Order: sequence, then C-alpha cells, then structure tokens
Amino acid sequence: MTTPTIPQVESWNPRTLATAGSAIKTAGIALTDRLAEVDLAVDRSARTWKGDASAAASMRAVSEVLTATASKRAADTVGDALITQGEKIDAYRAAILSTRDAAVHLNGMSVAPDGTVTSPTVPGADDDALRPILQGRLDRQATDFQASLKENLALCGSALTTLRTKVDGGLADLEEHGGPGGAGLGAVLSGEDGKVVGAQIRDAVDGGEPIPADVLSDLTEDLLATGLEPAQLQAYLNGGTATIPASTQQYLKEFYNSAGVDGFTTASQQLQSQGPAGQQAAASLANGVMVLSNENVGTGRDADGSLTGAGSYEHLPQDMRDLIATRPSLGLDGLDSNVLTYPGDGPSVDDHKDFVEGQTKLFDAMSLAEAGSEPGAKMSTELIRQGMHAASIEAHGGALPFSDVPLDNSSHVENLEKAIELGSRNTDGAHAILTGEGGPDVLGSGYHADTAVMPLLQRDDGTAMASLTDWIARDAHTTFPEGTPEYEDSVRAGSAARGLAEIMASTESSDGTNNYTTLLSGEGKIGEGTASQVAEALAPYVGDMTGMTRDLTQTNGFGEFGGAKDYIGGPVEPLRVFTVLDSEEQASQIINGTALAESQRMDRLFATTGYTELGDQAYRLQWLVDHGLSTEMDQRVQDGLDKQEAADARNSKFTAAWTAGQIVAGGMGPGGIAVAAGSEFLKPYVLSVDDLETPLSREITLDDSAFGFDSGNGEYVSSDWGSAGFRTHNVLDALVNTGEVGINDVPAVYKNDDGTALLPYSEARNKYVNEDDMLQRARAADAISQIIAHAGVSNLDEYARNATGDEQRDVLAAAIRPDGNNPNSEAILDWLASDESARDSRNTWRVEMYG
Repeated sequence: MTTPTIPQVESWNPRTLATAGSAIKTAGIALTDRLAEVDLAVDRSARTWKGDASAAASMRAVSEVLTATASKRAADTVGDALITQGEKIDAYRAAILSTRDAAVHLNGMSVAPDGTVTSPTVPGADDDALRPILQGRLDRQATDFQASLKENLALCGSALTTLRTKVDGGLADLEEHGGPGGAGLGAVLSGEDGKVVGAQIRDAVDGGEPIPADVLSDLTEDLLATGLEPAQLQAYLNGGTATIPASTQQYLKEFYNSAGVDGFTTASQQLQSQGPAGQQAAASLANGVMVLSNENVGTGRDADGSLTGAGSYEHLPQDMRDLIATRPSLGLDGLDSNVLTYPGDGPSVDDHKDFVEGQTKLFDAMSLAEAGSEPGAKMSTELIRQGMHAASIEAHGGALPFSDVPLDNSSHVENLEKAIELGSRNTDGAHAILTGEGGPDVLGSGYHADTAVMPLLQRDDGTAMASLTDWIARDAHTTFPEGTPEYEDSVRAGSAARGLAEIMASTESSDGTNNYTTLLSGEGKIGEGTASQVAEALAPYVGDMTGMTRDLTQTNGFGEFGGAKDYIGGPVEPLRVFTVLDSEEQASQIINGTALAESQRMDRLFATTGYTELGDQAYRLQWLVDHGLSTEMDQRVQDGLDKQEAADARNSKFTAAWTAGQIVAGGMGPGGIAVAAGSEFLKPYVLSVDDLETPLSREITLDDSAFGFDSGNGEYVSSDWGSAGFRTHNVLDALVNTGEVGINDVPAVYKNDDGTALLPYSEARNKYVNEDDMLQRARAADAISQIIAHAGVSNLDEYARNATGDEQRDVLAAAIRPDGNNPNSEAILDWLASDESARDSRNTWRVEMYG
C-alpha cells in the first residue's frame, strides 16, 4: 500500500467516485431492462417467422440477456466499490484537510506533505516559567495533529488499494462478458458526432427552447470519452505532454464550434441542474475546453517522441474567444486594450451589458473545470489579461464613456477573479504575464508587464494576486539537479518572482509611470491584501536580492536583480521592493521577518563552514530591513504623518518582523536556525504571530529594548541587534546546538539560571552588563573567544566585521543618496525614486561574495 501525501489528497474529488459508481449501477440495471424488452419483442416477432431465422433471432436475444446479466454483476461490483470507497475517501479527505488547516491556520504549526507536524518555538528565555508550559502544550498539540493526519492518510491508502482490487476484478469480469472492459474510456467519437450534437444544442438555444433531454444524454455519454486516460493524465499532471485520439480532438472542436458559446453555457447550466451526475458532466464539458486549448495535449507523437496535433487556443470557437480576449479601451489611456469599445451595434450601455452577461456565463461554466485541468498557455494569458484589464477599468473609475452606468458590480469583480484563477492554473502563462516573456504565440504583440500588472497590484483584495502568484513560493526551493522537472519548476518560479520585483521597482515603465512611487504612496499605492500576497511570493528570494548563490538559497531562476551592472545586481531596486512592502503591516512582517531569519542563518552557517564572506550577506539582509523601514517612514513623514507616529509605526513593524523571523527560523533553541536552511526554510503561511492561539505572557514577550527603541530621542538603532556581540552570540549558539561546544564550558553569565542553555542575546547582554565584578566580565568575554576558537572557528573577528558592515556600510549609504553634503530625507527619497539612482555606478553589490 502506498500512502498518499496531503497535497495529493487535497487535489482529489472523491465524490466523483461515488457519483460514477451510482451511474455504473444504474447503467447496469438499465442495460438488463432494455435487453429484457428486446427479448420480449424478439419473441413476439418470432411467432410470425419461419425456420432458422426465428431460432437464430431468439437465441441471439437470449444470449444478449445472459451477457447483460453477467455485465450487470460486474457493473454492481465496480459500482459498489466506487460508492463505498469513494465515500470513505471523501470522509478521510475532509478529516485530513480540516486537521491540516486547524494545525496551520489556528495553531501556527508547520505541516509536511507526509503529515509530520512541527510546532512553532515559543520565543523567550528557556528559564521563563511559562515558556516550557506553552511549548509543551504546542508540542502536544502537534503530536495530536500528526497522529490524526498520518492515520487518515494511511486509511486513504488502504481505501485506494481496496478500490483498485475491486475495480480490477469487476472490469476483468466485464471485459470477459463483452463489456467495455477498461481498455478505453468510452465510445469512439468523431468530428461529425460533435457537429451533430452541437447543432442540436444550438438549434434549441436559438429557438429559445430547453435542450432536449436525449441530446444532453448523448452529450453526457460522449463527454465520458473525452478525458485523458489514467497514464496520460498522470504524465500531464507531472508537467509532461499527453495525447488523446485525433477523433476525440476533432469531436471537441466540432462540438464547441457548432454549439457556439451560447450553446456551451446553456448546456452547462442545464447539466448543473440535473444533480451530481449532471454536475460531473458540466465539469467534463469545461474540461474539454481546457484540453482543446492546451498545447501540451496532442493527438500523437513523431519518430523522436515530440507531440503532434497539439491543442490550440485557435481551436475554440470565435465567439468564445471574443468573450475571453476582447479588451476595450473605452477611450482611456494606459489600458491593455485591443479594441475601442465593446462589440455590438447597439447603444454602448446595451453592448456593455450584453458582453458582461455573456462573459459571466462563460467564466461560470469554464470555472467548473476540475482541479488539474488547465488552459493552454495562450488561453491562459488571454484570461489573465482580461482580468487585469477589468482591474484597470476599475482603477479608472469603472464607468462607460459619456455614461454614469458603473462597471464595478458583483459580476464584474467575479469575472475578474475567475478569469485570473482560470488563467493562472497554467503556470507557463502566469510566468509569461509576470515577465513579459513568451513570444507572440503566447502574448501577442504590444504586451508590457510593467503596465498591465499594475492595476492588479493596486487592488485591496488580494484574491486575484494570490491566484497569479501562489505557485511561486510553492515551487521556489529545490535541491534537484538541472534537467529535472523540479529544477525547471524552480527556475520558472524564480524568473516570475524577479519579473514581479522588477515591475514594482520600475521608475520608468513602458508608459512612463513611476511604478515605485505610485505603489509606495498616494491613491494608487499597493493594495493591502495584495501586498501580503506579493510578500509571500517574494519572500523565498530575499537572499537572491542580495546576491546569494543558489547553494545558499536553493532557489533558481531569479538571477541578478537591478544594479548598474547587469551581471552583479545592486541595492537600489531591492530596497525599493522592501520599501513598498513595508507600507503594509502584514507584508512588512513577511518580507522583513524572512530577511531577518536569513541574516541570522548566515551566522550559523558561518559557524559550520568558516566562510567569512557569509557576513557580507548577513549585513546586506539587515541593511535592507533597516533602510526599507526607514525609507518608508520618511515617505510617510513627507506625506504629512507626524514624525513620532511614523517612527512608532516603523519600530512596531520591526518588532513584528523580528518575532516572525524567530518563528520562521525555529527559535533560538536546539535545532532552530542552524537547520532552517533549504526548501523547508521559508514558510510564509505560518509567519503571523496571531496564529499562536495562546497569548504571549509578559515574561516571554520580545524585549525590544535591545533594539534601541526606548532611547530618549526615539531613534531607531538597528545595529544594536546586529552588532558584533549579537553575531558572536549566534555563532556560539550554533556551536552549542551542534555539539561542537559543551554547554558546561560556557561562562555562567551567558546561561540561564540552571546552566542548561544559552540565554537569548538581549538577556545575556543585560546579565553581562549588570555583572558587578569587572574582572569576571573580562574573563567571561575572553573565555567566549577562546571557546569559539577551540571549536575550530578561527576567523570570527573577520566575519563579525563583515556582518556589521565594515566593508559595505559607506558604499551602500552612498548608493542610495545623491551627491552633495548631507542631503535631507526629501532629497534622498527623490534620488531613490529616480532612474538615475538605478543607473548610477554606485548601485552594485561591490563586495566579492562566497562562491
């Protein structure tokens, strides 16, 4: 028995098994009933026949009835198995997903695909009385969640094994007695069949009549044969290509063209009203559109295995493509449009109403396509562009020219979100949208990502942006080598993330807009819900933004970002991205929390590798957090916010980011940040401290005095936490956790009261400063240096200099300031927002990096 993973179970729709089982049993009953009627009819007719013809007819009828009886037995076996096991799997699936969601969203747990659950580490000192209690509670909750998940995953695997055994036996019985066996998916189709059924549907629709039941029945039966066979489906879902019979492709093409878009949507609506079987048929009807448009589903392969007869967006009927791809400019500048106004020859208000109504029906019908059924790349980009175009019209006020009729209605918003959700199922299409790469076959001509995506970034509701980007963080990390599907997925995700970052950091887009300043401040600033989605997509790449190599990030495809030299990247563009995301609290927490955790990870990696160059990365990450928050604060002050209020908001964001970083990194205890690298490192969906159901007590609340927030003038001093002492403490902590240094060898001033663990840095620092015996303090400090050196770390001073910015501080400061003596904050903001700052030769990561 193979135990499935949680993502696999989540993608299943077990109710379709039960529905199919009921349909098979019903078909078996209907078959025996119909053939019994045939037998009676033959008997009646045979009374007037003479000789061998009568005997032959009667024997054939009896034979068919006997075959039907055997077939019904097999159908019952298969049907019962599908119903019973389908219902079981559905119940197990519901339990798994509800348990997973409760663990992640309500309790801040980390859940692996195999059901392993890890609790977050409660911040604070190990000797806090309440901390072990809370930690123990979280750990016990994690154990309970894990036991439930693994048990239900195992039950799913067992049910699948039982189902396969029963179905295999039933299909063998069915095939032996002349049934359809399982060698194929159903009846052999033809283009002519599709044309006939489509014409019947269109005739009914044009005549204002319901589609006849027998026509829908024929369509439902035909749709059973239009899917991908299991082996083909598996290859397709794994990112490969698949084939269907040429006759099936021709059937779909002729059917959709003959029925037209109105026939398609009407058939979908009527099927949906017919209960589970009809709803499944409506899903298959939508699946057919995806299959027909998909360039990765063809009709055969040539001698070298390449796909032939590939699907195409052009296979869809013109009236369907018109609703998908028509984007009117309405006389507004800057839209990603291809026509002046809505199609039609009536008043513009009526044409608009008809268009939106037709589009709503189409997107409703297509959205029924089952999970894993995706449009082709060209259709994908057209759908996403339609959604972004709708967002652009909304951003321009959402009204028709010379009319006060609003476009911003519920249908408008639903169409926007459904179009982008459907299109984003194809990650090649989503990648093309975010990068502008894909060629005319995918994007046509005149597409500019830096203008088309902007209206989506400005939406407060992040639903559409989540659809467009949620796959990026999922595919970001991998340790698989080049040439593997996992590696290629990672490259595509990294490239898309860089495209998104470049759009945000652009100060001179293709239509002349300064995207950076637009998203940072004012009416067109980045939307609140959208910002957090963007932060989740970009969080895996904070290291890439500072020039890390892929052996450190385990990401691919992001490449060098910004910089005056194309091959090295620079600080200006990443700082713009951080500053924009700092304008929203949750986004700030995600991006900065990730960067702070990564900065500390460099300390621990240095402890185990000895590479002092890692300190440069540690400082760059700290620098981006510090200057992103400060730049955003200065912008708020320039916008009119009280300076103290802006400073308080900045300090609060840093505290939230620090707490988030500790949760991401696994805390300061054993097995924490030291092992937090790689594909399991970044988990933005558990960043929020609000996910911890138990409130933090005063004793374990983050001591933000260590960051200088309580100084008399309210100045923000980030170096207090990123000091040489802070870095040294992290290195020591890593050595203790790996066993290179014994906790008993560490001076008492750095340990908790019972001497079993290191104190967090801020507490150890306070304890050290409050030590009355100056000689004891000196000996303790000297002892730490010797302990670290004896553990094999001989170049700590060099690392600490790098990690505190000795080699970079002045260079980076110069890169984000105009020439001149002591420019004020307004001048610095203007310089950072200018194209000149990006082109300036100072905009480079100048220090040579590891690797």
